[in-house]
Amino acid sequence: KTHPDGHPGYVEIPAGKYYVGDQKRRVSIADPFWLSKYPVTNSQYAVFMQDGGYSRPEFWSAEGWQWIKDQGVTAPAYWRNPEFNAPNQPVVRISWWEAEAFCRWAGGSLPTEEQWEAAARGPQGLAYPWGDQWESGICNSERILGSTSAVGIFPRSTSPFGLADMAG
Repeated sequence: KTHPDGHPGYVEIPAGKYYVGDQKRRVSIADPFWLSKYPVTNSQYAVFMQDGGYSRPEFWSAEGWQWIKDQGVTAPAYWRNPEFNAPNQPVVRISWWEAEAFCRWAGGSLPTEEQWEAAARGPQGLAYPWGDQWESGICNSERILGSTSAVGIFPRSTSPFGLADMAG
């Protein structure tokens, strides 16, 4: 199914019952929602920054804008660290406020914790996106590459809904 705006990079997560948390608590997700198929990359985040992301209060909640002002933040914490800033790597070391502002700028919102877990685990409540047993080499969790990896290079870490890099 295609995103209402026609964007192919999003996946619809259907309403339904899901298992979340370590104790596999059953929750109901009342409404379907959309998530980006891939984590946000540095190149995507750079567009937000170039569009004045850190200087335009309309993208920020009141608390987030106050945090920006108090902390003097103008970029993600690792933005200039060569281990983590290749264009196709996921943006890392951003605060919740920065993630919220990026989503608002992009016309969306952050998923709730329950939504994110439902999307990662699927309706079966899998322990890992690929199943219930740990398998080495499926994701970059062991720092296989010595830093974060390019988005999408571990296809077996895809969730039951087709979301990439949901572990690692």
